[in-house]
Amino acid sequence: MGRFSDEELLHRYREKRDPEILGALYKPYMYLVYGLCMKYLKNREDSQDAVMQIFEVLVRDVPRFEIRNFKGWLYGVSKNYCLMQLRKASGETEKHREFSTSFLMESTRVLHPIDEETGDDMQDRLKICLEQLKEDQRRCVELFYLGRQSYKEIATELQIGEQNVKSFIQNGKRNLKICLESKPVAKNVRD
Repeated sequence: MGRFSDEELLHRYREKRDPEILGALYKPYMYLVYGLCMKYLKNREDSQDAVMQIFEVLVRDVPRFEIRNFKGWLYGVSKNYCLMQLRKASGETEKHREFSTSFLMESTRVLHPIDEETGDDMQDRLKICLEQLKEDQRRCVELFYLGRQSYKEIATELQIGEQNVKSFIQNGKRNLKICLESKPVAKNVRD
């Protein structure tokens, strides 16, 4: 297959659902995904397995999402996959997940410096950005991350469909990321 841009390969894959096309899109990034998996999983065999499992996630998820930057999106998918594997290994379930900005953000520190930021400043900024979300997005994000509720529990509580819950959470996360990136980081400056 000739060299096409990521955008062209995404478009072709959505049209044809041919795994070879998706493979051509994924192949140049496999070493990056492997490196990321090694960083989190700290095991060569588990990391190799993760690279293959992440491809299976792509087969399922690429058609479902509007992807503007495949490399950044793939990083987020890979990071979340690794974090979920670590949670499973530690016996932590979705209902017992700690709320953290690193789980909420889906990109690298290079792409998003606030990803690793902690402290009162980040918490204040996060609170302000949460308040700026649309009501449905805010409630779903808070119930999912802070309330540790499942999609099903949120859908029941808010009397909306699970797909709507998922959509509100995804859109809310994206809007939070945009808001957090647009707010300058307060620096401690000594006189």
